[in-house]
Parts: sequence; structure tokens; C-alpha cells
Amino acid sequence: MKTVVFLASPNKNGNTITILNSLLSGLQGEVNIINTFKTNVKGCIDCKYCHYHNECFIKDDMVHIYNLLEKSDNVIIASPIYFSSFPASMKAIIDRLQLYWSNKFIKRKEKNICKKNAVVILTCGSKCNKAFSLVEETLKQVFSLINVNETYKILIDNTDNTKINKELNIQAYNIGKNISEV
Repeated sequence: MKTVVFLASPNKNGNTITILNSLLSGLQGEVNIINTFKTNVKGCIDCKYCHYHNECFIKDDMVHIYNLLEKSDNVIIASPIYFSSFPASMKAIIDRLQLYWSNKFIKRKEKNICKKNAVVILTCGSKCNKAFSLVEETLKQVFSLINVNETYKILIDNTDNTKINKELNIQAYNIGKNISEV
């Protein structure tokens, strides 16, 4: 069982990492954590190189990320919501998934990516469920490109005013355990 984790929070002791750590404590197998704030991933420049090649023109940390995505059984995205979207470091990675979009819709040939489960952990400082829906729409498109079967969600709002409770930590742990058993 291989899992790739996208940690899109710059806060080492924040709510996002707290829930992620609970989930990871229940998860078994090989885990590769990509801290999006520490990666060297440039944004897509719409050069259309991927329309004609099976790779991206830009050679940065995405080369490694593509490899991890293609071989993973699980994908975990743990991110705070910034202005109803992902932080820029995560958004750059998402935009570079244009390679998979190009394979599917331009070349009409999908890359051979194994089926996977996904876990989405989203935190939002304000009390606003609408922010989650915008990000979830983006993730629907992303997951359709990277062959995600099942999605588990942990959506936590109002984190500026409330602490992560024990029930949320238990829920995260159980999800980690459940995707290990699939």
C-alpha cells in the first residue's frame, strides 16, 4: 500500500497537520509526504508541450510527484482554505496536472494510473461552508484525472475560534485505518 500526501499548510502545529497526523497514525504502508511549501514546482505556463509529449516541459519537483501519483494507492490532500481556494503552492501542483488532462482530452489516451482512494482534509478559519464547495469542485476534476475511486472527507470550519476535538482525531485515525485495509 503506497500513499502520497500533499500537505499544503505552512503551519507546523496547526489544525490541518493535527488532523493529518491522526489519520497517518492509523495508516499502514509506505507514505510519501510532499510539503507543498517546500517543493520547487512552478505553475503551468500553458506551453502545450504535454499535448504532444508524455511529459511536462518544465523539469522540477513535479517529475517526482508524477511518479508518486502514478504508483500510489491512496492520495491525501491536507490543506487550509485561503480565500476560498488552495494555498498557491498546492494550486501550482494542481495546475501542473494539465499533463493528465492533455492525455485524456487532447490525445484521448489516459496514462496508466492505478485506481486509488483519496482523503481530503480541509480546514477553514472562518465559519463558511461555501469555501469547501469551491475547493471540492476543483478536486472532482483533479480526481477524475488521477483515477480516484473513493473519497473520504474531513471538512473543519471555524478553526480560528475552535480547537480540534477528540472525535475529529478519532474519525481521521479510522479513515487512515480503513484505507489501509482496502
